[in-house]
Amino acid sequence: MPVPVTLVQSDVSDPAVLARMQTLLDAAGADVALNPFDAHDGRVTPALVDAIRATGTALMGFQWGRRDQGELPPMVQLRKALGVHTNVRPIRSLPGVPSTFQDLDVVIVRETTEDVYSLKEHESLPGVFEGFKVTTEATCARIARAAFDYARSHGRKKVTTVHKSNIMKLSDGLFLRTSKAIAAEYPDIEHDEVIVDALCMKLVLKPQQFDVLLAGNLYGDIVGDLCAGLAGGSVNTPSINYAPGAQIFTIGQRGHAVRGSDAMPMLLVSLYLLEHIGQGAARRRLGDAAEAAVLGGCRPEMIGGTATGAEFLDAVMGHLG
Repeated sequence: MPVPVTLVQSDVSDPAVLARMQTLLDAAGADVALNPFDAHDGRVTPALVDAIRATGTALMGFQWGRRDQGELPPMVQLRKALGVHTNVRPIRSLPGVPSTFQDLDVVIVRETTEDVYSLKEHESLPGVFEGFKVTTEATCARIARAAFDYARSHGRKKVTTVHKSNIMKLSDGLFLRTSKAIAAEYPDIEHDEVIVDALCMKLVLKPQQFDVLLAGNLYGDIVGDLCAGLAGGSVNTPSINYAPGAQIFTIGQRGHAVRGSDAMPMLLVSLYLLEHIGQGAARRRLGDAAEAAVLGGCRPEMIGGTATGAEFLDAVMGHLG
């Protein structure tokens, strides 16, 4: 019985990119059934939420939504509707993809329900706006366990807590203290901590010193894109969102997608989907084919080449036989 996955079309890119994913997955030997859901209007509807809940897993193209009309980004809306509590951004250097570092391999584990992104802001006086940073012990403990569990299950050696407790002594102080307490439950995983601004400098200079970065909502958002920039930019932005009973696999940002094609980043995030559902053999075949296509000269426009999304997918298919 194929594993059902809700396929959410992008509202900014060529729909043919995601439409061809089923063919690629079949050729790689994946036992997956993609159930297309048309979200081209950029709206997060109850029907979309129900479709993702029904399969428990979604592969989602980038959604720009109706931000120009004052709406929150669709991914933010989905996180709230589904109760997403953890976002994982695995960033590693890829063969054939130009990047600042060729040996980068870091994972950002980000909490997604609290912090300044809890959207508790208001105008207290005319021209004076206040926003609240929300931090609770239970949520800090949940995201810390998520980071250490991820490290243990993926053979990672170290978790680094990202914070600003030298200034935010109460909120970030709680985040740091809680992560230290949780770290004691995982004696096999090394734990240290770093102030977020110092982390940014250290990432630019020597990112190889980090393994798993445990971060709150705002810091995780910023650091995730910084790390992606060190490993190829918008082409290399896999994003995995975990909610009770559901996981959404998408790309972290659209960036400079040429001609609206998200072919390469969507193929990359599909590799993590296959890993998640236990189809490692298909993951390896599809990943090897994508690498062979790039190294064989089919360089997509997103990494400075001339191949369109369709041409890149054709080249990957050719290496799958």
